[in-house]
Amino acid sequence: MYVCGGSFYEVCAYLYGYAHASPDSPLSGDGMRFFNDLVCAVCRFPNNYVWPYVLKECSRDDDDAIERLRSLLVEYVERTKTESPDEIVRDMMGRESSQEEGEPEKAWRRFSRALYRGRREEIEPLILEHPDAEILWEGAYPDDVVPLLDEIAEAYSVSQVSGSEEDGNVMIITPDFGPMPVQRVEGSWRIDATKIINCRKANRNGFAQQSGDAEDRDAQP
Repeated sequence: MYVCGGSFYEVCAYLYGYAHASPDSPLSGDGMRFFNDLVCAVCRFPNNYVWPYVLKECSRDDDDAIERLRSLLVEYVERTKTESPDEIVRDMMGRESSQEEGEPEKAWRRFSRALYRGRREEIEPLILEHPDAEILWEGAYPDDVVPLLDEIAEAYSVSQVSGSEEDGNVMIITPDFGPMPVQRVEGSWRIDATKIINCRKANRNGFAQQSGDAEDRDAQP
């Protein structure tokens, strides 16, 4: 009714504008921050993400995202009549944190530990086939750093944000790389490491370019 094409992001933009213009809106002022924390808690994302992105990532399409948004807004508005926003967010975070990790999340934990150590024999069975997969085990972190990385990784939750274990395809949220696809192949869960591979390739190419530029400068009279 208030947007042009009815896309999810149009609806989000309208709500942001309305909240900014109306001090009585439940989303005005700190209300937007609390709602953001609520959405992230429900969808099991860290709260440094913004709620439009979170809902879009967790939904099949725009209609599904809009329906999720409507449902969460109604719950948020109704609960703020009797509870403080802090209480609502704490309740949601506690409810979601009590969920046990599934096999896709456990596969990510094993992959993360192997990635820090650059162990091909452990990494390869945990990823989908990729022509540039070798970049994942080209190097390892120093031995004295690896235990610290393990400790940091274990302190963060890893959870499913969309998909279904029954269907064999899920999306998990990770502390280091954000949403990551995980797929079941012949009974084993495997990480789609494309994002990590592309990141490492970009870093390697950037380093090579910087080294080449430095050599050119040194060669100049």
